[in-house]
Amino acid sequence: SSDESSSSDDEIDAVKPKRGLRSVLLQYMLYDAFVRPQPWHFAPLYDSDRERVWRKAVSLLCQKQPGAVYVAGCAGELPSVPIYAAASIRDEGLPTRVVHVLEPRRPIASALRSVIGENNLEGAVRLIPSSAGVFRPNPKASVGGFGSCAGVLLVPGLEDIASVGRALESVQDACEHLLASDAAILPSKVSIRAVGVSIPAQTEVVRARVGVVSGFDLGAFNRFRGESPVDLVRLRDVKHTAVTEETELMHASLEVAEVRENKSLLDGIELDLRATVDGELTAIALWTDCTMFDETLSGGLEGKSRRQMVCFLPSPIRASRGSVIKLRVAHDSSSGHFKFSPVDSASPTTTEKAVSMSVERWHFPMVNDERRNKTYDTAIQESTVGCRVIDIGGGTGLLAMMAARAGAKEVVTVERVGDMAECAREVLASNGFAETVRVVHGSSLDLQPEALGFENNARADIVLSEVLDDGLLGEGVIPTVAHARRELAVPGARVIPAAAKVWAQVVHIPFQPEPLVRPAAAAGDAEGGRWAGYDTMRPAQVKNYTSVRLDRVAHVPLTEPFPVFGFDFDADLDDPSSTAEYSREAILNATATTSGTANAVVFWFTLTLNRGGDDSVADICTYPAMAQRCGAKESSRCWNEAVQFVDSVEVKTGSTISLVAAHSP
Repeated sequence: SSDESSSSDDEIDAVKPKRGLRSVLLQYMLYDAFVRPQPWHFAPLYDSDRERVWRKAVSLLCQKQPGAVYVAGCAGELPSVPIYAAASIRDEGLPTRVVHVLEPRRPIASALRSVIGENNLEGAVRLIPSSAGVFRPNPKASVGGFGSCAGVLLVPGLEDIASVGRALESVQDACEHLLASDAAILPSKVSIRAVGVSIPAQTEVVRARVGVVSGFDLGAFNRFRGESPVDLVRLRDVKHTAVTEETELMHASLEVAEVRENKSLLDGIELDLRATVDGELTAIALWTDCTMFDETLSGGLEGKSRRQMVCFLPSPIRASRGSVIKLRVAHDSSSGHFKFSPVDSASPTTTEKAVSMSVERWHFPMVNDERRNKTYDTAIQESTVGCRVIDIGGGTGLLAMMAARAGAKEVVTVERVGDMAECAREVLASNGFAETVRVVHGSSLDLQPEALGFENNARADIVLSEVLDDGLLGEGVIPTVAHARRELAVPGARVIPAAAKVWAQVVHIPFQPEPLVRPAAAAGDAEGGRWAGYDTMRPAQVKNYTSVRLDRVAHVPLTEPFPVFGFDFDADLDDPSSTAEYSREAILNATATTSGTANAVVFWFTLTLNRGGDDSVADICTYPAMAQRCGAKESSRCWNEAVQFVDSVEVKTGSTISLVAAHSP
């Protein structure tokens, strides 16, 4: 028999050909892009309500349904249902049966083996490195034994709107080859729900259409959203207005006989939406509701660990209250995305113009941050009249246009990403600045004054930039500004922003159904320990921190906010802090204001754009809840807060917490 139909999940030892460096790198890149879990994949692990529903449903089903239990692998999460199922069978004293896990992704399977061991389920859960479409049961296996025909199929992928298409395919494959005719499937029913919404441009990572920003037409930037972008977001975190009633897009009863008869669950669907208000319909939001006996696992707005799929329409549709919008629906099985178009329009083309992957999605909230833009515009108006300005990391050219509008003598914007530089030229032309602002494609670190094209090869009077990530330094602002001041600017050139300060707070962050990648092994408790095997799957934290919106995360502050490091980007050139290699390390002491378990440090920063009469007052704070306490005039939402998890330490009110803080360029 073949390896995949054998009754052993042991790895087969075989002599494998040596692979070259290119092959190894390609395999790693493919793994990192398509297999390595992202923060949202960890959220369902800590959804206690979901676990309760699954365990209860498995218990009820296994009490009346004989046969082996199979779990179909799911691309939308790390495997948790196999653990729930096996633990439920064991803890409730149900008849012993093997829980089979169909998991063809070998890195995930390897991590799951560790989780199985950590939960003492080695004999109860067996891994099969195959899929429902390939694996064949062993007809000689005893009922309920390893490799036997399935009496129960668990399909957690149906809970996730992004994986529901593939999950339904797995169900169909299992019904053909794996399940007994009287087998039962959980969930027993699945419904795809839909609502029409209007989503404006905003500071969330959602690709709503960009229009006029700070008085400039940035419409050319929409090339990076595509014709009909699809975003996975938690809709309650996104500014939106419901334009239509909620309705059902598709419903499937997962009885074996019905599934075998119906081969095209997602083909040929049309959607009728009744408008509840007068408004502009820009997108369709989708999620799944899954029936689990007398309960429903909903991926809707109230779901804790699930996102919804926001499918933007090719063009907005004007809706009047009471009218019915009829849409054609297409499902892309390779991406899992749904596309919508009016039924009375021409059929959409099968191929959509490729969207550049070199421009990351955080550009959308950045250009839409009105507070950030207004603060920069004010600082630019105060300082650039009659000056030569170099704008580094210029993006769309927004800040460069502000400088030109303010009366700068000459403006050059430098952009490293070629697609973005091309977009900036188009934006400048559409706003009448094609002859006023020059675009230089490349890294400013590679430039000399003559590359700027200023009259007589002059140097810049103003160094303008916004190369700042959530942790301040991750985009290389220190070496970027240091090089520009020495190589591209006149002595004493003004720097915008002129200064920054990093602030921090010691907190306790519990495990929760949020996109937090907290190391489970370091938790030192049962809740963390049972998923510690998945620590190897965590996304690489190149910058040693992860980004969150802290106001959406349950946490307990254990100290007051305190300053960590200050940065003077306009320091004297002979000051060590103005060099490209500037780094520091310091021991900081903070007083605990509350007793608890310290396991993380959250940090953010304030910016001072121009030096003024009172340098103690910053212009922007990147953590809105702390703007006043950090002495900032304004807050910004396009940056998140940065979180670094640390080994857990118990602290008492009034005790001193010592931290080692360090930064590199």
